[in-house]
Amino acid sequence: MIMKGNLMIMAVALAFSTIACNTTGKKSDATGTGDTATMVQKPSKVDNASLEGTWELKSLTTTETAGKSLKDLFKDKTPTLTFTTKDHKVEGNNGCNGIGGTYESEKGNSIKIGDKLISTMMHCENAAYNEFMNGLKSTTNFDVRDNELTFIAGDIVVMQFVKK
Repeated sequence: MIMKGNLMIMAVALAFSTIACNTTGKKSDATGTGDTATMVQKPSKVDNASLEGTWELKSLTTTETAGKSLKDLFKDKTPTLTFTTKDHKVEGNNGCNGIGGTYESEKGNSIKIGDKLISTMMHCENAAYNEFMNGLKSTTNFDVRDNELTFIAGDIVVMQFVKK
């Protein structure tokens, strides 16, 4: 009787451990600051070719831009990036100045972009161009889903773009 009891306990424990193993990794990670959290899904299977084309900024989430709308940050011109993936080149504007250069994206969804860009040097009122460039410099990964490009620093969404 004791042997059957021990077998039953082991069977129940095995069943629970199997169920627990099958449910891990299914929750989303919430990140963000203040009262607005940005849900970050696990990156999809993307690569350098996913970046191809022109993207227009949809949101910029940094400590400097918290609580401000895109229209407040860029009153005259919305930043864009155009990627030519076969040459690892990017060009566009930061809401004020023209920018261009190269980027690195060697493994999966990793990217290094901000420190490789040059720009014109105009001063513009009502444009958060420095904040945009700082956001690019902090970006470590990207994700592309449903014609949206997301730049991520660690596990925090920094920028989101829509395909033009």
